[in-house]
Amino acid sequence: MQNQFFYREFYRRNLPHYQPGNGIFFITTCLAKALSTKIISELKQRKIDFQNMIKKVSENQKIFVLKEFHRSYFRDFESFIHSQSKKDWLIRTSIQQVIKENLLFWDGVRYKLIAFCIMPNHLHLMIKPFQKGKHMYESLSKIMFTMKSFTANECNKILDRSGQFWLHESYDHYIRNFKDYEYHLKYLLENPVKSNLVNKWKDWNGNWLYKDWDKIEI
Repeated sequence: MQNQFFYREFYRRNLPHYQPGNGIFFITTCLAKALSTKIISELKQRKIDFQNMIKKVSENQKIFVLKEFHRSYFRDFESFIHSQSKKDWLIRTSIQQVIKENLLFWDGVRYKLIAFCIMPNHLHLMIKPFQKGKHMYESLSKIMFTMKSFTANECNKILDRSGQFWLHESYDHYIRNFKDYEYHLKYLLENPVKSNLVNKWKDWNGNWLYKDWDKIEI
């Protein structure tokens, strides 16, 4: 029986997700305590409203409606994590090193790692999951589950704490063309600049970019 960790074009955890084969994805995840209880409740209600609304939409309209939902949801989610959190564990060099090593460990195994940005309370990354069989690709949900499980355990050891480290949900955007690709890469790399942490994105220790990023097939 298939579960959430098998590849499928549409999959669901708390949010509905869309993973076309051979796609590139911009993913955002944050610390478990990065959002207030009030904001988490608001986001959950938006998911419920969306799930009720999507039932009334025709099959031909579902992908369009899903894209629009994610676009607005990402925008508000990003705004919330930049303004609400007081947790900044990810700014620590030792914590960043755990995350960097894990992301790079699976590069070339499960996915092509294109870029990542480790911010004080959240993580952005861009990857291209590998094909693993006919019409089968590495599952985004499995990739993120593996990353979160390992890094949460190791980071909790460093912090001498226990309990949930990452927010369960990850928010992914399917890259549709080269313009979209360049926009999200720039957004990812410039995140610490916009947050007034550094003057140039290359000065941020949590940034990483694949040297041949412009040669990736979109």
